[in-house]
Amino acid sequence: MADLVTVTFLPTDKQIRIPIGMSLLEAANEAGVQINAVCGGKGSCGKCRAKLLKGSLSEVSSAEKRLFSRQQLQEGLILLCQRNVLEDTEIENLANLLPNETYTPAKGNLLDLTFEVDTPVSKTFHQLTVPSIEDQVADLDRVLNEHSSLIKVDFELLKEIPSLLRKANYRVTSVVVNNDLIALEEGDTTVELYGIAFDIGTTSVAGYLVNMIDGKVIASASATNRQGIHGADVISRIAYTNENKEGGLTRLQKLVVETLDEVVVKLLQRTGVSKERVYTITLIGNTVMSHLLMGVSPIGMATAPFIPGFARSLSGCVRDLGLKILVGSTRFVLLPNIAGYVGSDTVGVILATQLDRLAGTWLAVDIGTNGEIALASGSRLLTCSTAAGPAFEGACISQGMRAEPGAIVKVDIDEDVHLEVVGNVEPLGICGSGLIDAVAELLRLGVIRSNGRIRNPEECPVQLSDAVKNRIRRTERNSKFVLYTGQQHEVAITQKDISELQLGKGAVRAGIELLMKELDIEAHQLDGILVAGAFGSNLRPESVRGIGLFPSIELNRIKPVGNAAGTGAIMALLSKKQLQAANDLPKRVEHVELSLNKGFSQSFAKAISFQER
Repeated sequence: MADLVTVTFLPTDKQIRIPIGMSLLEAANEAGVQINAVCGGKGSCGKCRAKLLKGSLSEVSSAEKRLFSRQQLQEGLILLCQRNVLEDTEIENLANLLPNETYTPAKGNLLDLTFEVDTPVSKTFHQLTVPSIEDQVADLDRVLNEHSSLIKVDFELLKEIPSLLRKANYRVTSVVVNNDLIALEEGDTTVELYGIAFDIGTTSVAGYLVNMIDGKVIASASATNRQGIHGADVISRIAYTNENKEGGLTRLQKLVVETLDEVVVKLLQRTGVSKERVYTITLIGNTVMSHLLMGVSPIGMATAPFIPGFARSLSGCVRDLGLKILVGSTRFVLLPNIAGYVGSDTVGVILATQLDRLAGTWLAVDIGTNGEIALASGSRLLTCSTAAGPAFEGACISQGMRAEPGAIVKVDIDEDVHLEVVGNVEPLGICGSGLIDAVAELLRLGVIRSNGRIRNPEECPVQLSDAVKNRIRRTERNSKFVLYTGQQHEVAITQKDISELQLGKGAVRAGIELLMKELDIEAHQLDGILVAGAFGSNLRPESVRGIGLFPSIELNRIKPVGNAAGTGAIMALLSKKQLQAANDLPKRVEHVELSLNKGFSQSFAKAISFQER
């Protein structure tokens, strides 16, 4: 066995014993310390910085020499992903660059829809006859004879039936999912029937605990996707599995399952519901997330023609996925994918918004690290996916962060800058919606040119206040606009941040335009744009229009729909009819592969500009 050393992470005081030579980033993950590592440990994002307080590490890397000054290196600043542990070590995390561990990332509100609850789960109370010399029916048959249809029995349950029946004096409740008998419970438990719908995002995982008798969501919870330690986007995670063929895929599968278990614990603790009363779960996510959850290599999606390992809906027992908290016989259903980069989360959005059944012409856009777009008009339903990148979630922004306490979420500028900060605390950084607000305001005031360049103060419009002009600063490499200045730090938007936003905005806008071109539709013909997800729910339509993210339509036709993907997962959980509709959707969708579209590059190049189109 390799020699072990102790690593202590302050200020949380979490410790972990690890083999000598392990990276600090891996050690932090093993210790349960969540770290911003959006580049997947390549040393390019600089967000996993910390300070060495005690101990010995491997040599300073070229990435650290590029990001830190000589003085900073002498003071002990390091990147966790670049250093390996050589002896007992003590590390101080830089709090303003780390996720708030007590904060729960949100996925947006659910849509309020009404539909018939028709679950695949049924519970029936039985007063069975007690065996006798005259009645020598086997225990299993005694139970199965109570059901009119032929059902199968979970093998693990079979082992428990003899003792359970006798303990319950043959008064039991059977639990059947579709045609599988998955549980027998002592007494009458028919009023306790629960399921969980999961939305597995690249950044965060949301779960909804649902009473499957009345169809009500009784609790929601979410957690940061632990796979983020290996990159902020799906491309990074595909690369990780390819570069670590011996255990990379297994590692990522384990991390997402641990995240699911974390969400389950939160849901059960908040409600007091017993894990034994949760009988089925539904799962949705983008195609890569679905593959990583199932432990299926996504390598086919790394290059054209972007072929997934599977697309259809899959089902089974949670024990097969490796979930630890729920009872192993709990059933899962993973909704179907549409294409390599259009997953079951898009199926959920279409299902929840009823996009395919709306009269007129409608766009649905779900913006994350990928931008999934669906366009419905008449009898046609088109989808595509764009590599929007992590800018909208703040991941590749110099002081970007999730919408958690300390994040600037809203920006207004008149004679000076006015900020809204999550938690009403001192600003630590800026999230995607705040970034879009700020850039839209600076474009409106003429501080930013249509090409994205920040003007020098003397180049700005004369009517611009001195207070705003004085926030424009020149650095050694480029310009920045300071949103906040405190005693210890400032929060600013750099020229590079604006460029990152332009790339993400350009990809989404180009994708929308190419779908519209496929159907020969102009902007004025759109009845509305449905914006899904937590990011979309926090966007101000005037800011969206200000940066040109969407085609130019009236603001009242841009409608946030919250976590439509999560709503779709709940619908599939509660209704066999809705689950069948979800399974049928991919057969009706026309997928447009943008990377192979000759017009995409040209549309993308034009869409990068902030010039109104």
